[in-house]
Amino acid sequence: MNRRSPQTQAPFVAGLTALSLIFAAGAALAQEGGGQANQPQYEQRSDRDVQLRLGVGLDKSDDGDAEGYYSAALRFRIGRQHGEAGVYEGDTYRGRPPAEGGIRGYLEPEVAYWSRADRNDEATDLLVGANLIGVVPTRGADFFVGVGFGYHFFDSRFVDNNVVVEDDDDRVGGNLQVGVDVNLGSKVALFGTGRIDILEGSRDNRQTKVFVGLRFKL
Repeated sequence: MNRRSPQTQAPFVAGLTALSLIFAAGAALAQEGGGQANQPQYEQRSDRDVQLRLGVGLDKSDDGDAEGYYSAALRFRIGRQHGEAGVYEGDTYRGRPPAEGGIRGYLEPEVAYWSRADRNDEATDLLVGANLIGVVPTRGADFFVGVGFGYHFFDSRFVDNNVVVEDDDDRVGGNLQVGVDVNLGSKVALFGTGRIDILEGSRDNRQTKVFVGLRFKL
């Protein structure tokens, strides 16, 4: 096993810092919007039932450095309650009236990928899975939590006592995630997510991820 220097963790720390800033911005926008709850009109925001997420970030496995992480997902609205309509202007609206509140539910199929390669160790992980997401909407930002499961197509190649060992080790995993969407307009938001994946088995069985990107409301 290669000894990791503190410098190899700098990108992951930077990713955590960026995620914290996005959360702070979302909290500030939510607080600002809360002070306008009694006004009869408020800013428009799309609440479409299908949303596309494209993200990039970092993945830190138990025995590896932080590596580039790429993901894409679709969100489909589930559990719509009657009477959720907001203030319409054209085909968009700002969301629920403040008095209704509540949590919105989504089913989120996703695909994601990361890889690493150094002198003695190579690995790739292709994830195909699905998440259940609960979203708490506010005027300027939406906060969400989620749980999910997926199948990890995990391939590795490493050197053990000068012998090259190749392993195709597909595994099931589950995840827990939290995040925030900062609304940039009626159909697009900047998101940040922190996530932990737990995989069956003993090699790279925990993956900590931070990633950001754009969410498009179709």
